[in-house]
Amino acid sequence: MKLNNFSKISSNIFSSRVTGFFRDVLFANFLGANILSDAFLFAFRLPNLFRRILAEGAMNSVFIPLYIKQSKESQSLASDFTSAIFLIFLSITSIMTIFVFFFNGQITSFLAPGFIENQDQFNFAIQLIPIIFPFLIFVTLSAVISSVLNIKGKFFLPSFLSVILNVLMIGTLLIFKSDSHFPLAWSILIAGIIQLFLLLINANFFKSLFQFGFKKLLLLSSVLRTFFKRFLFSVLGSGIVQLNIFVSMLFASLVGEGAISHIYYADRIIDLPFALIAVAMTFTLLPYLSKNILDEEKNANAFNQTIIFCFIFALPSSFALFFISEDIVRVLFGRGEFLNKDILITANLLLIYSFSLPGYMISRICNQVFYSYERVDLPIKASIPTFILNLILCFSLYRSLGVYGLAIAGATSVWLNVFIQILYLKFYFSDFYKKIKFINILKIAKILTSSSIMMFVILFLQDILNFNIYIDLIILIMIGVVVFFTVLKLLKLEEYRLIYKSALFN
Repeated sequence: MKLNNFSKISSNIFSSRVTGFFRDVLFANFLGANILSDAFLFAFRLPNLFRRILAEGAMNSVFIPLYIKQSKESQSLASDFTSAIFLIFLSITSIMTIFVFFFNGQITSFLAPGFIENQDQFNFAIQLIPIIFPFLIFVTLSAVISSVLNIKGKFFLPSFLSVILNVLMIGTLLIFKSDSHFPLAWSILIAGIIQLFLLLINANFFKSLFQFGFKKLLLLSSVLRTFFKRFLFSVLGSGIVQLNIFVSMLFASLVGEGAISHIYYADRIIDLPFALIAVAMTFTLLPYLSKNILDEEKNANAFNQTIIFCFIFALPSSFALFFISEDIVRVLFGRGEFLNKDILITANLLLIYSFSLPGYMISRICNQVFYSYERVDLPIKASIPTFILNLILCFSLYRSLGVYGLAIAGATSVWLNVFIQILYLKFYFSDFYKKIKFINILKIAKILTSSSIMMFVILFLQDILNFNIYIDLIILIMIGVVVFFTVLKLLKLEEYRLIYKSALFN
């Protein structure tokens, strides 16, 4: 696995997050955090929750190993397998979209019961959902084609897709400003269509799709049964994980006006370091593990390097989010309709979420190990107690602590999930577990030392700098990054070379 693959994905994910942040800056400025923004974000998150279950859960864990296996027999067989999965998911997501179209009122009442108390908010949500939800069809099919392109080493376009969505939404916000809710809904659907069309052209997939017939489907019956057996486990696992988000939205709607929006904005900030490192690493880690499944020594080395590499970014990010969360939120969202109270609430949520960032990354990497060894049942088993704990904590804390209680519940359940997954690795893959290191005390001490010195410098400069909040924050971040990596290099952390070497796993 080459670093240039990681660089391509990371650069595009970074572009996606930058444009995504600009989109959210405009969203906060023009739409704020209120009952209408809550309704729009609920409608927007609904197809994205199912996308994470169907697309991210299945395509990057179940589809890839089976596609690689088919391609080793024949490329034609792999193409037919892709066509079958494409058409089957087209049918599944279309049926789901029709169901949501006719029952969106009942779905909204169930998932956001707090909306029922405000008829305008409830009506607003049920008008937006039928426009936005068909996005699920296009984004799920895009995931199928993106997986094939990733396996073939074509990482650029799949990781660039969300930039298309962000640019269209940015344009819509700039044109319609405070009246952007419904135009934004249509821009999301149009972006999904454009994304799929570009992928189909890039993959040269039209010919294979049109040549696919019932006879080929019968020939693939065995591998399709295997796929859907594993897919069911993956859906159950991803579904339980996503139920945590459903639970958070449900209780957030009960907390009151702006709660869904505050959680969304905090999630968007915490998602930057997570997506940039964990998602990029695991998108390339899973194919690597699948191709080298018999070489346990090489896989263990890859796992160890990935863990440390993620800590290099997760720990300083957590430090920064903890100490300067208010400055970050104020610079990104603190203008227009996004009021000072919204800044303080979102900043406090971000502070709580900062504790969970390393856990999210470790959990994502452990998942890839289970999937590569075709033990898709283990993440499901780990997610069940995680969901139960999150539900209990949300119910117990939302009345007394409001939206902060929901954040505490989420962060706590993440670490429970990590603990259970580590136990499963130890129990089910004992030989592999003996070769890996989750806690390399010396290396983590070096990263923590670098993070601490970085924050000492940032907090010292914070009292000195007095240009304006925007310039001050840029200077603090730039100096903080330089200080962190300089100290890391002086401490001679071995994994530091992964940042600039051409090969990631030797």
